[in-house]
Amino acid sequence: MLLGFKTELHPNNQQKTLLAKHAGVARHAWNWGLWLTRNILNHNSNNPVFGKIHCIN
Repeated sequence: MLLGFKTELHPNNQQKTLLAKHAGVARHAWNWGLWLTRNILNHNSNNPVFGKIHCIN
Protein backbone atom coordinates (compact mmCIF):
# COMPACT_ATOMS: atom_id res chain seq x y z
CA MET A 1 0.00 0.00 0.00
CA LEU A 2 1.38 3.38 -0.99
CA LEU A 3 0.94 5.88 1.86
CA GLY A 4 2.60 8.97 0.42
CA PHE A 5 5.59 10.62 -1.12
CA LYS A 6 8.42 12.60 0.43
CA THR A 7 9.94 15.33 -1.66
CA GLU A 8 13.03 17.30 -0.76
CA LEU A 9 13.34 20.83 -2.12
CA HIS A 10 16.55 22.74 -2.67
CA PRO A 11 15.29 26.27 -3.43
CA ASN A 12 17.60 29.14 -4.23
CA ASN A 13 17.25 32.49 -2.44
CA GLN A 14 14.63 33.87 -4.84
CA GLN A 15 12.54 30.69 -4.55
CA LYS A 16 12.82 30.75 -0.75
CA THR A 17 11.47 34.29 -0.77
CA LEU A 18 8.54 33.30 -3.00
CA LEU A 19 7.73 30.26 -0.84
CA ALA A 20 7.68 32.45 2.27
CA LYS A 21 5.39 34.97 0.56
CA HIS A 22 2.97 32.24 -0.53
CA ALA A 23 2.87 30.80 2.99
CA GLY A 24 2.16 34.26 4.41
CA VAL A 25 -0.72 34.85 1.99
CA ALA A 26 -2.21 31.43 2.77
CA ARG A 27 -2.04 32.16 6.51
CA HIS A 28 -3.67 35.55 5.96
CA ALA A 29 -6.52 33.96 3.97
CA TRP A 30 -7.03 31.28 6.66
CA ASN A 31 -7.14 33.89 9.43
CA TRP A 32 -9.60 36.03 7.46
CA GLY A 33 -11.90 33.03 6.91
CA LEU A 34 -11.69 32.14 10.60
CA TRP A 35 -12.53 35.73 11.57
CA LEU A 36 -15.49 35.77 9.17
CA THR A 37 -16.84 32.44 10.43
CA ARG A 38 -16.58 33.49 14.07
CA ASN A 39 -18.38 36.77 13.31
CA ILE A 40 -21.20 34.94 11.56
CA LEU A 41 -21.56 32.44 14.41
CA ASN A 42 -21.50 35.21 17.04
CA HIS A 43 -24.05 37.25 15.09
CA ASN A 44 -26.39 34.26 14.82
CA SER A 45 -25.84 32.97 18.35
CA ASN A 46 -29.11 34.45 19.62
CA ASN A 47 -31.12 32.74 16.87
CA PRO A 48 -31.93 29.14 17.96
CA VAL A 49 -32.06 27.87 14.37
CA PHE A 50 -28.83 29.40 13.04
CA GLY A 51 -26.89 29.69 16.29
CA LYS A 52 -26.24 25.98 16.68
CA ILE A 53 -24.61 23.45 14.44
CA HIS A 54 -27.09 20.69 13.73
CA CYS A 55 -26.22 17.10 12.93
CA ILE A 56 -28.43 15.38 10.40
CA ASN A 57 -28.72 11.65 11.08
